[in-house]
Amino acid sequence: LAYELGESFGCQVVRVQHHHAHLAALMAEHNLSELLGIVCDGFGYGLDGSAWGGEVLYGFEDGFERLGHLQAQPMVGGDLATIYPLRMAAGMLYGLIDIRDWLLGCSDRFPHGEKEVEAIIRQLEKEVAFKTSSCGRVLDAVSALLDVCYERTFEGEPAMKLESAAVRGKDVLGLQPKIKGNIVDTSFLLNIIFNYIKKYSVADLAYSAEAYLAKSLAELAVSEAERLDVKTIGFSGGVAYNEHITKTIRQRVEENGLKLVVHKLIPAGDAGTSTGQAVTAVWEK
Repeated sequence: LAYELGESFGCQVVRVQHHHAHLAALMAEHNLSELLGIVCDGFGYGLDGSAWGGEVLYGFEDGFERLGHLQAQPMVGGDLATIYPLRMAAGMLYGLIDIRDWLLGCSDRFPHGEKEVEAIIRQLEKEVAFKTSSCGRVLDAVSALLDVCYERTFEGEPAMKLESAAVRGKDVLGLQPKIKGNIVDTSFLLNIIFNYIKKYSVADLAYSAEAYLAKSLAELAVSEAERLDVKTIGFSGGVAYNEHITKTIRQRVEENGLKLVVHKLIPAGDAGTSTGQAVTAVWEK
């Protein structure tokens, strides 16, 4: 649909940036000419060629601006990090803990055991891993670290299972947002989770991790909305299906006197991006 509409309007719609499409779809659904958006999903290339996925964006009919994001983390082995999320956890914890001893203790979680662990460590030491600001990959890493899901067998499995575990939990850590230069520190989060694995239940740590991400993204979005005098904040992307994260963001946004909008008619995940591309084509015309 997006491609056909683009052709009829003489636009190269397939070039519409992934996260801008999420934002445009939300703006169209709620008939907004501008929106301060939180867009969180698994993976999408950004304007700078890097992999985005945990973004705070300012959207308007002529385009969008990236205002902040989650910390860029190494995807050790590229796409393998989405299948075996302990690779993401290793990248996020590298330099904070003794990676070698911990990973060797988890070697049975990898298809090639200790040889694969050594390869992961070499990649981290050489700093050759592709990086992403994806919120989905952070949730995957927490899921693997807590042994909720260390191998993805279907799309979104680690994050979905983490959400299921968190339903029974509470925010025992009470972590406050750690943001510097409009970048949310996620290595801090994973390091805290790692250090408290034996003290608290999986459910409580899963809930606490989701709460930290939600509070941090909400705080960053609220701060930028106030700076730009935007009254409405939106939440889109696959992570917006997470009820706990959405509820926490809504609470933080509304506490600051702003309005939160989410999808009701258009899918929040990738299925809604084609709508955003089509909308952008109309705007461009």
